[in-house]
Amino acid sequence: MIYSRFCAVMKLKTKIRLILTLCLVMVLSLLLYFHLHQTEFQLSEENTIARQQIQISRGNREAIIKQQSLNLAREVSNSNTNDLHSVKFKYNASLPRIVTLIGLKVSAKLRQLNTTRISNSQIKTRIQVLKRLVNDLNSQIEMTNSPWHIAANWVTPRSIHPEEAPQIGTVLAAMTFKKILFADVTSKGTQLKMVFDLEGGQKVIFKPMRFKRDFIVDGPPYAGADRHNGEIASFHLNRLLGFRRSPLVVGRKVNLRTEVMTTASKSLLETFFKKDNNTCFYGKCFYCKRTDPACGEGDVLEGAVVLWLPETFVLKKYRSPWQRTYKKNVPARWEVDPSFCAQVQKLSLYQSGSRLLDLIDASVFDYLIGNADRHHYEVFEDIKDSMVLLLDNGKSFGNPYWDELTILAPLYQCCRLRKTTYDRLLLFMGSLTESMRTLLMADPLAPILADSHLEAFDRRLNTIISVIDVCVEEHGYKNFLIENG
Repeated sequence: MIYSRFCAVMKLKTKIRLILTLCLVMVLSLLLYFHLHQTEFQLSEENTIARQQIQISRGNREAIIKQQSLNLAREVSNSNTNDLHSVKFKYNASLPRIVTLIGLKVSAKLRQLNTTRISNSQIKTRIQVLKRLVNDLNSQIEMTNSPWHIAANWVTPRSIHPEEAPQIGTVLAAMTFKKILFADVTSKGTQLKMVFDLEGGQKVIFKPMRFKRDFIVDGPPYAGADRHNGEIASFHLNRLLGFRRSPLVVGRKVNLRTEVMTTASKSLLETFFKKDNNTCFYGKCFYCKRTDPACGEGDVLEGAVVLWLPETFVLKKYRSPWQRTYKKNVPARWEVDPSFCAQVQKLSLYQSGSRLLDLIDASVFDYLIGNADRHHYEVFEDIKDSMVLLLDNGKSFGNPYWDELTILAPLYQCCRLRKTTYDRLLLFMGSLTESMRTLLMADPLAPILADSHLEAFDRRLNTIISVIDVCVEEHGYKNFLIENG
């Protein structure tokens, strides 16, 4: 009898323990479910989108991946896979991304692209634009005012230099021959560079040569040190596209021993040393180290001289909404969320004004130069509707054989573009390579780009036009083109 009661009690305790265990498992499962399905994406006003580069949680990622996989399967089944190499885009089978789907659409448009869509009058306009830009570069005008004064007066809230600038050749020439009065380090940023004070009181940044023209940077599209020739080519492309948002840049050779070391600050001078009979320095920056210096050929080192903006214009920095996570297989929100641009447009910073259209222009510019590293952008502080500046373009022209379609995310996600930008792109369709080759011949360090990089211009422009065609097909010209943005 006692034994039977004992067994009944034990069975009851076992049942209660089992029920409690099941309840605990259910609670933990619910907590895990909500944890996995909670996104880390929190867009609040202005700087929040700048401070957080937005990753998505595992739960949302898996749901989006599942849906995208289904969509991708449908797209692939309707496509001729042999033709999908006309545009290059990354596809990771374990982590499909929106770019895979847009890549398929763009590939289809590329196969149908009419590269002769511009009229004879547009061709005439293109020739006139290029001729004017070349003439400005080659002109040497005697100026009563200092070239630095002229360049400083060019700067406005919406442009760094004017569309027509016959004195620009004279200013660029001054940047190449004016005497260096003082050389110093600049600890800001991650890349090796120097600051020069030139004769006449003008500051410039000097970015030294790190790679030969034909060097191909391997790895992610943001890999490698800055390319000085990339800064030079980017400045000229910025002029050709009519953006006028990049500071003046020109190539210059300096004698490190006689021009720099004799005028260098103590902190810069102590980073110089000899290596294989070449003069080298490693400066001071986040990644600067003695084991990775910039070295001249003997004492002479070539580099890009970037004109310092007037001190009256103070810069304010924002993180780009389309910043990368810089982590393998960890996507940012924009890489997987098809409604990302709509979320950006809810922020007061992008609801009105030119900021969003400036970022879309920048994505077009960056795609052409292969720059996937614009994780932040700068504007003039305290100036209403200041332009998004196209600064620090050194992470460009790394691999001429890889076209990183994700750079165009602002364009293909927002499907908006200034009409002026669209018209200029069409103007140079089929001739961007030769036009850039012509412009770059004017630089003292010419040739600036290897042929492979020059040839990439036309190919990449065709891809941009195809992305535009996809947007127009889905939204119409009226909703895509912005007349007065």
